[in-house]
Amino acid sequence: MRNDQNKSAIVIGGGIAGLAAARELVRAGVAVTLLEAKERCGGRIHTLRQNDIPVELGAEFVHGLPPELLKVLQEARLSMIEVADQNWLFDNGKLTEVDIWEEVDEALKQVDPNAPDCSCEEFLAGLDEPARTYVRNFVQGFDAADPKRISIQALRAAERAASEMNGSQSQWLASGYGALVDFLERDIVERGVVIHKYMNVRSIVWKEGNVEVTADQTVSGQPPAALPEFLTVPPPVDPPVGGRREFAANAAVIAVPLAILQRDEIRFQPPLPQKLAVARKLQVGNVIKITFVFAEPFLDNFGFVHAFEEAIPTWWSDPQGCSLVGWAGGPKADALIKLFPAQIEAIGLEILGRVFADRADKLRKNFVASHYWNWADDPNIRGAYSYIPVGGLYLPRQLAEPVGDTLFFAGEATVADAQAGTVFGALDSGLRAAREVLAVQDRLVAG
Repeated sequence: MRNDQNKSAIVIGGGIAGLAAARELVRAGVAVTLLEAKERCGGRIHTLRQNDIPVELGAEFVHGLPPELLKVLQEARLSMIEVADQNWLFDNGKLTEVDIWEEVDEALKQVDPNAPDCSCEEFLAGLDEPARTYVRNFVQGFDAADPKRISIQALRAAERAASEMNGSQSQWLASGYGALVDFLERDIVERGVVIHKYMNVRSIVWKEGNVEVTADQTVSGQPPAALPEFLTVPPPVDPPVGGRREFAANAAVIAVPLAILQRDEIRFQPPLPQKLAVARKLQVGNVIKITFVFAEPFLDNFGFVHAFEEAIPTWWSDPQGCSLVGWAGGPKADALIKLFPAQIEAIGLEILGRVFADRADKLRKNFVASHYWNWADDPNIRGAYSYIPVGGLYLPRQLAEPVGDTLFFAGEATVADAQAGTVFGALDSGLRAAREVLAVQDRLVAG
């Protein structure tokens, strides 16, 4: 039996994919309920502020010129700041400007699209230095991937897709990515979407045209009292009271992180063994990202510094020069992920002292605080973002395929052009899933 609503949907997950799906659905007249496990929406977007500087614990850059994301940013009237297109290599105690991305781009152009797939590491055996080192570190950093596991054909596909949208260009949101989350959340609430936070979805019982979702409403995820002054998001729509809740609708958009599906934390009835098998073939990478804030500008907007031999190999500043961000992905992140934040802070400060030796005194004198979030240990996230293993170029499309005209899947791991791990990819996936829902519901209503 169909739900009483002619058109209704439950969106599970309040990250960018879920928010985009909810917005597209409600604008088309669908009654939408959004369930989010955390105390806030945004998923792996988490913006704090210190000394009037946005501090991004998760996603930070707008990569290239993605049309759907730029459209939303324009609607939200959010301004952007250009990231300096410079890369510096720290080697033998010196900083030298290099064109790393050009080297990476030229190397990946050598991938034969008709050749059998192999790992990035196998492909690198045929390259000379410094291209081999540049590509290996690019893959670990940008893709949060293990070069021994990631598909070289997926890397080629992602680079080709990025080049079509000027992917080498990067920008910051002047107010931080949290401002985008704020805009989307307020907009969908004003349009009638009901948001329930602190909702851990446990099961989805479904048949064609009907879903029944069971969730545990918890209070354990509530932030400490000092945290809300930094948050850019409004308070939950409904206060956490605890207990089990049930929701029903015609369809569900599942927009949770890949690792949540892989761990079978949401039980489907009837089960979805093929969908679970696809999810488990995809890989989830880790990232260490730590932001050091200083009392006064430390460096100008200098682009990126790469110190390949260091535990945290990539560094950049905020536009005002009052913070430095350290980034390690893939195997380098795996080696650090179990350390305490204070240990990661100490490692980062030691690296900065070597890389910027001529400013070491100023660094120590003006250091205010560091900010770090362990996404791998976050029970609602379980990792940074996904990447495609050898032979798996088809996997994101399979993960995205609807089930029974009732269950629809979104999130960065479902991006068809291999540009996983991006905000624009997550947003596009939410729009795609919502349009799939609308196509089915319009057909059923018309019939």
